[in-house]
Amino acid sequence: EALKGFGERLRRLRRNANYTQAELSGMLGVVTSSVGKYESAADSYPSVEILVKLAEIFDVSTDYLLRGLSVAPVLENNGTLNANAFIQASSGNNGSVQSPEAEELLKIYKNLTGLKRLELLSYAFKLSQEQSGGLS
Repeated sequence: EALKGFGERLRRLRRNANYTQAELSGMLGVVTSSVGKYESAADSYPSVEILVKLAEIFDVSTDYLLRGLSVAPVLENNGTLNANAFIQASSGNNGSVQSPEAEELLKIYKNLTGLKRLELLSYAFKLSQEQSGGLS
């Protein structure tokens, strides 16, 4: 149950990167049917070595691939970013209503990876501090 959704996450990442199963299998050094099996069989998972390669190819964490968890940067009290905390990847808005601007920012954020997400959050934090007079 904890690993539910691995195949769908892998398929989504592969399609978003415009890779065919054959192209991805070549990058991983596995047969094409292995990628198809990872994506469609509920109980099929790659080796640790292949999992790490997948994370590197798609610039995501292994936690995201396996459990849908994303590394979330956390702003420390001194304003620096700490990317060691994990948050559950959102599967909806939990019934809350968001402004169109917030929805657009969320779409942009979801399309970014790794350091670009950290840059966006750092910039948003800086703007927030300037707005409230927290930074000179």
